[in-house]
Amino acid sequence: MSSLPLAFEWTSHGFALTTPSSTQPQLLVADSWRVRNGRIWGLPDHIDRFLRGVVAQGLDLDTLNIFDGGHLTAAVEDTLGDIAQEHVGTDLFPRLSVEIHDGSPRIVLLVRPAPPVRTTTSLSIPDYTDPRIRPTVKGPDIDLMRRLVAEAATDDVVLHDGTNVIETTTGALLMWQTPQELVFCQATQQLASISAQRIVHHARSHHIAVTSRPVTIQQVLTGEYPVWCTNTLHGISPVTAISGPHGEIHVASHPDTALWQRAWWQRFPGEPQRQKPKR
Repeated sequence: MSSLPLAFEWTSHGFALTTPSSTQPQLLVADSWRVRNGRIWGLPDHIDRFLRGVVAQGLDLDTLNIFDGGHLTAAVEDTLGDIAQEHVGTDLFPRLSVEIHDGSPRIVLLVRPAPPVRTTTSLSIPDYTDPRIRPTVKGPDIDLMRRLVAEAATDDVVLHDGTNVIETTTGALLMWQTPQELVFCQATQQLASISAQRIVHHARSHHIAVTSRPVTIQQVLTGEYPVWCTNTLHGISPVTAISGPHGEIHVASHPDTALWQRAWWQRFPGEPQRQKPKR
């Protein structure tokens, strides 16, 4: 059995096993997600976001051997499926990235064991505003985001513009105005969130009112409204405490959080799933 992590370089003939980088590579674009029990949820959504990042970074698709997004999706799915069969019982945390190697960009699929699911989240709101250079593209700011979290005494750090929250270093923020009114914390310079999109769609399919609007730091710091931090690695993680300029406040909980979390890991049963790409 091959040991994790494993790295694969994308070539004109598909993925080829390579040696994982011994140092943090310079990432131009990246996307990542959890593979749970060998199942990949919504891989085309991640590939779509990855390819949008490639285009936004001005990279040449032909040079990167991307001639067909469906072909790349199928190759990622096949590679991860094979690794999942070798590591039954291990959740995977793959990262697809464009990184600089010997001065040139290349696509690398890094397959790592996933960390345990974080069922609750503590947040801190720093005194600095969002320091990212490319907030709408995942990848260039990953190392910076990792350092911000390492310096914090909480699970994650809120990115904000001084007035409104934007997201966290690793996920989107959702706030419940009431148990039947969900608010997506919207900002102009934020990463398109696959997990938030899934939750919003599921809420609307269950006749829950959903709005997308700016949410102020002060609204979040009242602690009156349940807040969820969400990404495709940890799913739905309710925020239990937020550290702000005046100390820590405890955050109200949504009465159905556990039901939503179970439904997430069941991939919101009853909803139509995107079809697998044709090979």
